[in-house]
Amino acid sequence: MHSRTPIRWSLAVGADPEWRRWDDEFVVHHALANDTHRLSAPAGRALEYLATVGSIDSLDLAHACAIGEDQASETLTALAELGFVEQC
Repeated sequence: MHSRTPIRWSLAVGADPEWRRWDDEFVVHHALANDTHRLSAPAGRALEYLATVGSIDSLDLAHACAIGEDQASETLTALAELGFVEQC
């Protein structure tokens, strides 16, 4: 049986996210794209955590944010689609 190497993610170059948080709502600005997005609580927490630690995989994120690994993986993929994170 082969163990898979987890995909690691980091903040995307130029994203420089700036966010505001109200309870479980996050509004995040993407500097390079000059776009503002409203993120779910898990996505906002993921972005906050990633900015602190530098790089994560979905299992790290699941543990840090108390969510399932599938949800963590989907969250990272969605953040990548918005240009906030990239694989490293």
